[in-house]
Amino acid sequence: IVLTERADAADVEVVCDSYSFVADAKVFRLSRTAKNQKDFKVQAMDGWRNTKDFAMVVCPIYQLPTKSSQIYQQAILRNVCVFTYTHLAVLIRYSAIATTEDSKNLLGEIFKSVSLLNPSKDSVQYWVNINRTMLSYDSRIAELWSDEKSATTEGIAVSKKMAIEFLSSERTRMLMMTKDEAVSALIKMHKIDSRIDQINKVTDNNILSLK
Repeated sequence: IVLTERADAADVEVVCDSYSFVADAKVFRLSRTAKNQKDFKVQAMDGWRNTKDFAMVVCPIYQLPTKSSQIYQQAILRNVCVFTYTHLAVLIRYSAIATTEDSKNLLGEIFKSVSLLNPSKDSVQYWVNINRTMLSYDSRIAELWSDEKSATTEGIAVSKKMAIEFLSSERTRMLMMTKDEAVSALIKMHKIDSRIDQINKVTDNNILSLK
């Protein structure tokens, strides 16, 4: 089931023969920094799981912490599988060459492997566990893994190039502004006018006049 209207629920709810789970997806801009478990909805996913067995949040691989992070500790404690789009791509491609039962079993093994981990902030422990679970399941996965690893590296390089080119063009545009244009842009950026309008609308809402 894909939920399209509710903001207080996971994007996807799945019920299989042997297990059930909820899943959500996250995307951050390349320049985003200081991400924590709240950014990844780890606690929210735990709540949205309700009676389901597992929960998963899928994220871009380049946004995940590579060192010690509370994200992994909280994910393990709350039984939330943090997954990447690259790992998901491997799983989807595997489902095309294996049986439906095999792909469901593999996903189930991934969920179980996370639930059996000792809570730790160690990112290496977490990803070694995920990677080994997938690669050891079927020898055919290794080739898919290699392909997606290369595609991810290429994709990151292209995304970085596009983002840097955009920011460079914005910097050039700003440097060419006149003083008045720069002041106007700064006011607009900080939404000064709209914030003043909002303040002017503040009243007691006539609550004290109600008798």
